[in-house]
Amino acid sequence: MATLLLPLGGTAAPNAIHRTAMAEPPSLDPTLGSAGPAAPVLSDLVEGLLARTSAIKPAAASAERWEASADNRTWTFRLRNGLKWSDGTPLTAEDFVYSYRRLLTPATGAQSAGLFFVIRNARAVATGAAQPDTLGVSAPDPRTVVFELEFPAPYFAQLVANTQAAPVPRHVIEKLGRDWARPGTLVTNGPYQLAERVPQSHIKLVRNPHYHAAADVKIDEVWWYPTQDLTTAFRRFRAGELDVVLNVAPDDVKWIRANRPEALHTGPIHATYTVLFNTQRPPFDDERVRRALSLAVDREGMADKLLATGVRPALSWVSPGIGGYPGAPNPALKAPLRKRQAEARKLLAEAGFGPGKPLVFSYLFDSQEENRKIAVALQSMWKAVGAQVELVNADFGAVIGKLRARDFSVARSSTFSLYDDPFAYLNQLSARSPTNWTGWSNPRYDQLLIAANAAADEAARFERFQEAERLLHLDEPLIPIYYYQSKLLLGPRVEGWWDGAIGTPPSRYLSIRSAP
Repeated sequence: MATLLLPLGGTAAPNAIHRTAMAEPPSLDPTLGSAGPAAPVLSDLVEGLLARTSAIKPAAASAERWEASADNRTWTFRLRNGLKWSDGTPLTAEDFVYSYRRLLTPATGAQSAGLFFVIRNARAVATGAAQPDTLGVSAPDPRTVVFELEFPAPYFAQLVANTQAAPVPRHVIEKLGRDWARPGTLVTNGPYQLAERVPQSHIKLVRNPHYHAAADVKIDEVWWYPTQDLTTAFRRFRAGELDVVLNVAPDDVKWIRANRPEALHTGPIHATYTVLFNTQRPPFDDERVRRALSLAVDREGMADKLLATGVRPALSWVSPGIGGYPGAPNPALKAPLRKRQAEARKLLAEAGFGPGKPLVFSYLFDSQEENRKIAVALQSMWKAVGAQVELVNADFGAVIGKLRARDFSVARSSTFSLYDDPFAYLNQLSARSPTNWTGWSNPRYDQLLIAANAAADEAARFERFQEAERLLHLDEPLIPIYYYQSKLLLGPRVEGWWDGAIGTPPSRYLSIRSAP
């Protein structure tokens, strides 16, 4: 691989790695930025109590050991001795307590706060009904962190392995406020530290000498390139400028399979491409309209013909097999397309729409080749049942902003699981979830989630989750389109890579093969 010519005329170290991020990270504060395109970048900068590796079970990270009580409601983590921040300041258990309290405090505005509502009093703290010091996280001594949970959570170890749960430096934040996460002031605890950030160009990371396992980090520099233009990323990979490309446009997959098959890594991941309805905006407050548009989607044709990248048509929202869950496919979606289209027209007619009064709405999606192809296909499928759809595209950040503000009618989205359990999906549509952008609520659905987490065994837990999914099939607050398939490109210099259903390997586990 030729030395990459970098912006501003610089060059990279010989054993630097060059990776793409799906978009410009909104923040390098792990509490604020981990819910989106910053997650892979942050996995190089920060480290939680545990870390995700090639195995589903998390590995020791900032904590050297941990244990759960017999009822899975009390978790105790023992920190490594001598942990430090990247500025050399000691890192203790109190830093973790502060960080979890900050994560759940409403003023912080963490979009991923709902992930941690399993912690005792977390929901009350996040809604302002309780003070942060009532949160069920404590530090009985400088090297011990204890969590008390609202209900048994066998997946809790996976949860604390996410970057959202990484510690943040109180001594810096209290001095600088939100400016702490900028170049020159960002202090982290992971294997790398921030050296340079040029928006819409690159993020350069260098090794952190204060990291507890600094001697095991093999790559000196990590260069991240925010890239929504998949064709440009593909060309740079072919030119030898990029080592890892996270996504490839469907039109390029055929060429890669024929010419560079060894570079293409594919496999199922726990993520679902979805269409969201704003159920609080007419006419999408009518489940008949939502169900009609869902029935009209030709998922098989989209997966097999339009994309042809190995993705699987989604007959339910929750990713098949996640955490051993058997799933609950929607039987209505197994009917032939013509029959579904006829039922869709009937439902729209019952809701007051027809040739004389067509359903008219806008569909919002973020700018990317694959999303545009899907948007055009959906527009055609919905037209076939009498709907007139205006396509509206914007950059990723703008779309996320509109989703959060519920400023949309119908919009593209996606669900990526952050731990190997169906609750990772289903909890996002509970009435009080901060990431329930649909505005949909169903008391019975919420009751089933509570009952599932209180169930005595896995079979009973899964049965309640299946019943909850069946309610989603009736109300259709979202349309599952397909289950994602990873299709990333890996250059020949990279060693130590693994393919997994959740996330991609942090750079600390990788190395660069020496030139012959």
